[in-house]
Amino acid sequence: MEGALKTYTKKERNYYILGLAGQNVIYNVIGVGLALYYTEALYVPPAVVALLMLIARLWDACNDFIMGAFVDRTRSKLGKARPYLIAAPLLIMVGTVGAFSATFDYNQNPTLTVVFIYITYILWGMLYTMGDIPLWGITALMTESEKDRTKLQSLARVAGTVGSALPLLSFVTLAGVFKDTGVTAIFPNAGAYGYFMAALIFTVIGSVLFQLVGFNVTEKIKPTYRESNLFKNFALLKKNKPFIRLMLSGVLGSTKMMIASCSNYLFLWYYANGREADTIYYIAVIGGGYFVGTLVAMYFTPALLRYFSKKDLYNWSHLLSVIPFMAAFALYYFQWDTVWLISGLILLVGILHGFPTVLQVSMIADSVDYLEQKTGERADGLCFAGLTFLAKLQAAVSYYGALLLLSFVGYNSGLMQQHVAAGGIAREAFPEVMLALFSIITVLPAIGSALAVIPTWKYGLSEKKHAKILNELNRRRREKERQDEPAGLSEAR
Repeated sequence: MEGALKTYTKKERNYYILGLAGQNVIYNVIGVGLALYYTEALYVPPAVVALLMLIARLWDACNDFIMGAFVDRTRSKLGKARPYLIAAPLLIMVGTVGAFSATFDYNQNPTLTVVFIYITYILWGMLYTMGDIPLWGITALMTESEKDRTKLQSLARVAGTVGSALPLLSFVTLAGVFKDTGVTAIFPNAGAYGYFMAALIFTVIGSVLFQLVGFNVTEKIKPTYRESNLFKNFALLKKNKPFIRLMLSGVLGSTKMMIASCSNYLFLWYYANGREADTIYYIAVIGGGYFVGTLVAMYFTPALLRYFSKKDLYNWSHLLSVIPFMAAFALYYFQWDTVWLISGLILLVGILHGFPTVLQVSMIADSVDYLEQKTGERADGLCFAGLTFLAKLQAAVSYYGALLLLSFVGYNSGLMQQHVAAGGIAREAFPEVMLALFSIITVLPAIGSALAVIPTWKYGLSEKKHAKILNELNRRRREKERQDEPAGLSEAR
C-alpha cells in the first residue's frame, strides 16, 4: 500500500528544504536584527519598541488565519499553495530591506521614526505571511505517505534551523563590521548603515533560495475544501480538538522562545561590552551550542519515534528543558557563568527544544488528516496557519516581555554606549540590566517550557489512531479517482 502512494521526488524534496532554509534566513534577519536596529541604531526607547512588537505581531498572528483561509479557497492549475510561493519571495525581499532603510533616527525626529517603524514592520509581516502559510501548508500536499511527510518535515526543520543560524550567528557581527567602517551614506549614523548592509546581504541570499520552491515543487493531493464563506471557514477549527490542544500549548509556552530571539542583547552587553563586531565568539560558542543541539535533535526525531509516542516525546522534552535553564541562571547568580559552562547547558536546551519543534509540525499535519476524516474538508492552509500564528505570537510575547523588562530596569542604549566609549565595562556598571538579560534567556523560558505541557498532557490523537485515519483517507481518495475516470478508461481496467 505504501509504495502506491503519491509522493514527492528527491528533486522536489531538495528544492523544498533549500527554499525553507532561505525563508528562515529572511525571517531571522527580522527576528535577530530588527529590535537591535531600533534600539541600538535608531535609538528608539525599548518601551516604544515593545509596544510595536506586541501590536504588529498580534495583528500578524491573526492575519495568518485569514491568509490560511485564502490558501484553502485558492484554485489554480498550479495548485492552491504554489501561486503564492512564486509571487511572495520578491515582495518579502523588498519589504525586509525596506524595514532597515530609515534615513533618520529617534533623536532627530521621534514622530517620523515611530511612524516609519510601524508602517514598515506591519507591512513586512503581511508580506511574509503571504509566503509563510503556503510554504508550510504544501508539506501536507506533497505526499500521501505519513512516513515521507514526517521525513520531509524533519528535514525541513533541520533546514530551517540551518537557515536561521546564518543570521543568528553572524548578523550582529556583520552589522558591526560595516559600522566600524565609519560610513553613513544616506543613513543617520554608521550603526544604521551597518544594519542596513547586513540586512541587504542576508535578505538577497534568502530570497533567491526561497524562490526555488514555487517553481520546482508540485502538489500531489487535490483540494477538498468547498466552503465559500470566508468566516465559516474558521468554524472547522473548533472541530479539530488535537489542533486546539497544540495551539494552547504553543500559547502557554510562548516565553520559551526568548532563548533564541533575545539572546543577542546578552551577547552584546554582558559578554562583548557593547561592540557588535566582538559578538561573534560568544554567539558561536553559546548560540552555536543551542543550534547544534537543535539540529541533532531534529535529525534524530523520526528515529526516536520508533520508541516513544509523539505526545510523550513532546511533553517530556519540554519538562526536562527546565533543568538546564535554571542551572544556567544559577551559574550566573553565583558568578560561575563561564562561557563554556553556559554553552554546555544551552546545548542541552537546544537538544530538548529540537524534538518538539519537529513534532509540532508533524502533529499539526496529523490534525489536518483528523479534520478531513471527520468533516470531509482538508484545511491545510487554516491548520498550518496555526503553526505560523504560534511563531508570530511567541515572537510578540518574547520581544514585548523582554523589552518591557529592560525598560523597567532602566535600559538605555545611548547611555551604555557612552559608558563603554569612556572605557567602562557595562556588566559592572549596569547590574540590574545584566540580571534582567539573564532572566530573559533562562528563567522566563523555563516557565514557558513547563506551561507548554498542560494542554498536551492528555493529547488524544495517538499514532495508532492516526494510522487508521490515514488509511481511511487514502481509500476514499482512490475511490474518488476511480469515480472521476472516464468511463472507457475505467472499463478497460
